[in-house]
Amino acid sequence: MPVLLTLWLAAASGPPPWPESLTCAAHVQAWAELAKDANGGMPEDRSFDAAIFWSMAAMEAARRDKVESAAVAEAAQKTERARVKPLLAAKDPAAGAVLADCVKQVPPIK
Repeated sequence: MPVLLTLWLAAASGPPPWPESLTCAAHVQAWAELAKDANGGMPEDRSFDAAIFWSMAAMEAARRDKVESAAVAEAAQKTERARVKPLLAAKDPAAGAVLADCVKQVPPIK
């Protein structure tokens, strides 16, 4: 099964509530951006796959939990990612713990 389809099916099976999904999406997306920056602009597979998973999960949670619109949900992810990225770059223990928990929730890709 293609990776994106696997991620979509996992995300569509029931993501956590919107606030938790937003938190995980922001942390994992920030991690993926940091990994990409460290790799000279090349995405790192594990962080990239996790970022795709949580992006889709967050949008599904936003839809299910009746966030005002997709644009509002996307803006919230962007804002939260910008807040979290410097914390992860600075190796903040609390941000790292949230990231680790979110990464554990990403289903294995077959």
